[in-house]
Amino acid sequence: MLFNSYDYFIFLVSVLIGAAVLRKFHKPSEIWFLIAASAFFYGQWNWTYLLLIYITIVSDYILGLKIYDARNPKKYLIISLWVNLGILGFFKYANLLISSTNQVLDTGGFDYNLQALDILLPVGISFYTFQSLSYTIDVYRKNLQPRKKIADYALFVSFFPQLVAGPIVRASEFFEQLDKKRKFSYAGAQAGVMMILIGLVKKVVFADNLALIVDPVFNNPENANGWMTLVAIYAFAFQIYFDFSGYTDIAIGSALLLGFKFPQNFNHPYIALSIRDFWRRWHMTLSRWLRDYLYISLGGNRGSTLFTGRNLFLTMFLGGLWHGASWNFAFWGTLHGLYLAVERYVLEKSHFWNHSKHIFSKLFKWFITFHLVCFAWIFFRAKDFSDSWQIIGNLTDLSSSVDFGAMPTHIALLVLCFPILHWLSAKIQLINRSGELSTVYYSLCNSLLLLALVIFAAQSQESFIYFQF
Repeated sequence: MLFNSYDYFIFLVSVLIGAAVLRKFHKPSEIWFLIAASAFFYGQWNWTYLLLIYITIVSDYILGLKIYDARNPKKYLIISLWVNLGILGFFKYANLLISSTNQVLDTGGFDYNLQALDILLPVGISFYTFQSLSYTIDVYRKNLQPRKKIADYALFVSFFPQLVAGPIVRASEFFEQLDKKRKFSYAGAQAGVMMILIGLVKKVVFADNLALIVDPVFNNPENANGWMTLVAIYAFAFQIYFDFSGYTDIAIGSALLLGFKFPQNFNHPYIALSIRDFWRRWHMTLSRWLRDYLYISLGGNRGSTLFTGRNLFLTMFLGGLWHGASWNFAFWGTLHGLYLAVERYVLEKSHFWNHSKHIFSKLFKWFITFHLVCFAWIFFRAKDFSDSWQIIGNLTDLSSSVDFGAMPTHIALLVLCFPILHWLSAKIQLINRSGELSTVYYSLCNSLLLLALVIFAAQSQESFIYFQF
């Protein structure tokens, strides 16, 4: 059930009505109702894989209680890590390990290949695994008391708005709101509806139309010239932003209508003036998860320059691999780890990089940051390393004559204007003000968003990019 489908909105309205009635008369029933609704939502992809979610829920619920009361809680935390990462590793990385082993065997001249497993990657497994792991780690660190009611914990892990692709919500954030008496809020409902509309426009108007430029080039890079390739790289940078931030806007808006406030996940990442600033703005809930549960666990910056650089490198490498079972993703993460290490130990020591506030210095820092990010996106989007090098090779052939090939010229020029539109959006901050707008302004904005959906929506319905992770 996709967020950009009529089925989802019929489902959402039904859940809102049912939850409102049960909340008024019997709150525990509302929690079980939302658990059942979330199971139905996820089951539309594959009912079988609901079993995996409930294995995670039951095991971490029990282990959370054990960790809190045990004299030696570490062993229970290790069990939690093995259960969660074992399931994630088997379904997501087993075939990558098999194919990599086969390549080594072929290189060594062995006439033997391992058989790939016939398994389907469960939708959202990376997200709910990280969310559940954060709970047991927080209990182990004594930052959180375990939940006594399994229903509370089941809803935390399986709550449908963020189940498939985030944002990754902390247990403390969720349970604090679950324990409060949630009432209908007009401002919250107003903000939720507008966020859903903005998310839909980002997805079906921008992301899905940009796919028409991106896919032909990245799927067949040998048929693209330099200018087509350059525009496609810029287009993908904004396609994935509109696609993923559009998803999280709909998720956050849906949760808001049910009385839950999720953390912000995007804050105009392409206005960043450094790679560190980019990661403070891009997929913010994953960034803080990697920082708090991986980077700090590795030692953070509590050590030598080399030690800190190693931690940054490992964190981003594993963060890249988290995105998918491909060495391209790992290389994408590695590039960002390298960027962060160089930025920390070289650029941040520069007086110009740190202290110059002149408009031209800001433009220079933005230009460098934006293009480093776009270069890394090549490896994220390309099917394999061979295609990645083909795309990079295409960029070396930018002749004096500008030729966009099969791309409509006006669309190619529009893509090149997206950084300016992104900057204007950051200045307006419509999403953050959505619950404070006057009735007239609110109605006008929503009317324009609906009009954009009617006129400019892409003809083909595309799945969200991050559903594959």
